[in-house]
Amino acid sequence: MKSTLATTFAVLLFVLPAASVEPRQLEVKQSWPIDYATHHVQGLAATDDTFWITSVDRAAKAGWVYKVDRPTMRVARERQLTIGEQYHPGGVQLAAGKLWVPLAEYRPRSTSTILALNPNSLDTEATFTLDDHIGALAADGRGTLYAGNWDCRQIYVLSEDGTVKRKVDNPTPVAYQDFEYHDGLLWGGGRLREDSRSSAVVDVIDTSTWKLRDRYVLRGELKSSGSDFTREGLSKLGKSLFVLPEDGPRSTVYRFSLE
Repeated sequence: MKSTLATTFAVLLFVLPAASVEPRQLEVKQSWPIDYATHHVQGLAATDDTFWITSVDRAAKAGWVYKVDRPTMRVARERQLTIGEQYHPGGVQLAAGKLWVPLAEYRPRSTSTILALNPNSLDTEATFTLDDHIGALAADGRGTLYAGNWDCRQIYVLSEDGTVKRKVDNPTPVAYQDFEYHDGLLWGGGRLREDSRSSAVVDVIDTSTWKLRDRYVLRGELKSSGSDFTREGLSKLGKSLFVLPEDGPRSTVYRFSLE
């Protein structure tokens, strides 16, 4: 009995940070369709005038990154990223003038190349490799990266040269598809499954404690069925959250307000 109580107590300690957060509901405010064959979308990064999108052409086994002009929503530049068996780019972040992109084999427990791209030319400025499938990548712009593996079961804390500083278990059951780092907080988008229901959530994790700080549930109407808002790309810009859930040729970027 003592062992059972100890185990139960440990499990309660694990889930309490997530259970203590009251989710906030956010409604979609704007949307921008992309009239381009963006394939199976993966990651999203946003500024006031640009969207960067990563995607996988599964038939051709090719990974892509696109620079999209926000005023026109036209693709201004594109680049194929494939390196041998690595053709799965993941969630991305723009930080300190670099676009950080993970490029992995399309299977768990595989290998990845982490790319630092010039956000304008999309040329590679730096790379390193990691012995795991990295599906989401965030950067603080001061030398530290946060890399989530397949289904984001673990999160690596890395230096920009690839040195592993720490590896932590995901403090929630959400398989984050894309995340970004802002002011000590990791913003991650994914699907929360509870009993027979699922919700599109954006979680905010405090990286000093690795506990859930806030949770947002995204609501509204998608342009196409069979998807949800946090299925793939996520980017935070000021008081706005942008998501990119749908594959091409009907990809759409949606905006939610945090105010």
